[in-house]
Amino acid sequence: MPEALRDILLPRTDEAVFLQWIIMIPVWLIAVVRTRKWARDYRHFVWGLIMVNLAWFAIRAAH
Repeated sequence: MPEALRDILLPRTDEAVFLQWIIMIPVWLIAVVRTRKWARDYRHFVWGLIMVNLAWFAIRAAH
């Protein structure tokens, strides 16, 4: 696996964690905007995925 890809998926430094945040914030915002007219259950599912991803990044940043 290329070193850059491994560092993004499993960051060794705080800079990589912040890079993940910078990349994912627009993705989260696009997901929220695109699902605003969907049924409530689907929106909750998307929000749940965002929260899981957010929690994973928060844990990575706290190491």
